[in-house]
Amino acid sequence: MENHPRYRSLFWPILLVGVGIAWLLSNLGIIQPINIGSLLKLWPVLLIVLGLDILFSRRYPWVGALVGFLAIGGVIAFLIASPTLGIDAGPQTKTETFNTPINKTMMVEYLFETSSAPVEIKALENSKDLISAEITHRGNMRFDVTGSISKSIHLSEISDNSTWFSWDLSFDNLKWDIGLAPAVASTIILDGGSGSINMDLTGILVSSLRTDLGSGSSHITLPVSITPYTVKIESGSGSVRLQLPEKTDVEMTLDSGSGSMNISIPHGAALRIEVMDEGSGSLNLPDGLVKSTDSKSFSIGAWQTANYEKAVHKIVIKIINQGSGSLTINEL
Repeated sequence: MENHPRYRSLFWPILLVGVGIAWLLSNLGIIQPINIGSLLKLWPVLLIVLGLDILFSRRYPWVGALVGFLAIGGVIAFLIASPTLGIDAGPQTKTETFNTPINKTMMVEYLFETSSAPVEIKALENSKDLISAEITHRGNMRFDVTGSISKSIHLSEISDNSTWFSWDLSFDNLKWDIGLAPAVASTIILDGGSGSINMDLTGILVSSLRTDLGSGSSHITLPVSITPYTVKIESGSGSVRLQLPEKTDVEMTLDSGSGSMNISIPHGAALRIEVMDEGSGSLNLPDGLVKSTDSKSFSIGAWQTANYEKAVHKIVIKIINQGSGSLTINEL
């Protein structure tokens, strides 16, 4: 039996090396960020080079190598020349700053619609701004400020559906850094995306907080306040950690999703937990709670600490939807 030499084309290894080189040149800024939408226009070239590789490489392996080199060289030349050809590179990474002064503002409502970038929200220090945000992004930002004494501020990233395939494959550090004035009564509404969220509201005069969290992990620290405030957390598939303050009246509503949720309360706080829905996830409550209402279900009802009724400051947690993720409430 005649043994035929095993066919080994050099085309695919060279193609992989070429993709790595193009990606590296893009990250170094030598060529513009790779626009997948533009590259898809070259798909007929892939058919041509594959056909040439099949036709000649079995007999002449060096032909497959040559075809691979020519194909990669042609694509890199196309990427280099694309700006002069008027081909859009797609969304570019840029950093923008958004701010507005406090002036006579007494109340403010913030609406943040975040994206896939990590988000950090904290109190401003020694600033006359109502909000100061530094956003590194690739899309188009919307920053609307209306009102005078009572203001409304809307900050969001607008996606362009026409550039859906225009992905920037570089590793830029996208991030939202947001600082808020501490002494202005604030209603905060956060519509989270897939990026992680670190919201430290320590020192901020919060009137209410409402969140609709996405797939990114979230860590929220609530502030100490002499006036009661409300919190509504609607979580998604990302994990959520909440830290509640001491000596503050807080009424919290939870609509939990598939991600885990962990809530830390101060040691010895007067706590009441009302469970209105049985989810498929586990529910872990602090020790020492007493069930205060009768229910046919073991897990639906209200539980509270022994000192709840006579306490000066109270924490109320209403679980309207437990979800499929684990929900744990524990003492610090």
